[in-house]
Amino acid sequence: MAVNDWWQENKRFAVVTASGALVFVIGWMLVDTFFTTELKSNQASLARTRSKLANDKLYSAEQLKALQADNQALLDVTNALRKDVAFVARDGFRPDPKTGAAGSQYFQVVSGVRENLLTLAGRAGMRLPEELGLPALSPTREPEIVRYLEGLDLVDRAVRMALAAGVERIDKLEIKLDPKLNSKEGVGAIERTRVTFALSGRPGPLVQFLQLSQDEKGGGPLVLEKSEMAPARNKTDEATLEVTFDAVRLHDAEPASTP
Repeated sequence: MAVNDWWQENKRFAVVTASGALVFVIGWMLVDTFFTTELKSNQASLARTRSKLANDKLYSAEQLKALQADNQALLDVTNALRKDVAFVARDGFRPDPKTGAAGSQYFQVVSGVRENLLTLAGRAGMRLPEELGLPALSPTREPEIVRYLEGLDLVDRAVRMALAAGVERIDKLEIKLDPKLNSKEGVGAIERTRVTFALSGRPGPLVQFLQLSQDEKGGGPLVLEKSEMAPARNKTDEATLEVTFDAVRLHDAEPASTP
């Protein structure tokens, strides 16, 4: 009688408890059936792989030597390509920590280059923008100062090539830093400071300027990103040339913070 009374009062609790226990048992059986079997299979596979690595020679000595030779050849080619592509600024365009703040050196270098190039352009009768593609507001952060001086170095080389070719006008100059320079992601493996020239005049000197930009004897080759030449709109005997050169910096493949 007491059992019947307890059942009447607690049958809901008893059913729920029994159902939960049943679900737990079923779940445990499923886990043991599927995951334990898979775990044992993976453990056996791992043991076989370790045994094979310990006992088998995957490569012979000759194959290993050939692979090492191939790897060295790839490294040599890569280093040669890096040397050809990476822009190396000349001594006068690199801030020297021993001679003072980078900002002060920037003003000195810019002033000297501007005076020199404008004098040469004036003597040759070539039009040249006075700002030389530099920003109106001087940079204050050292990474930007370094890169603008690299761009100015490229400008100096290219303007001298234009003078040697007899180019009549450099209508526009722009030095543009890599837009990712100050981003959190970093510039990536290849950083480009782009220097764009807009030139005009007789076609011959413009073509010769392009040739000189790729001539090692004339201070090149400069890394040419793009060039576009077209007839002048108002003069049938003249042409326009827009060309962009890159001062390239090569970094590790993974993005890193810019120094």
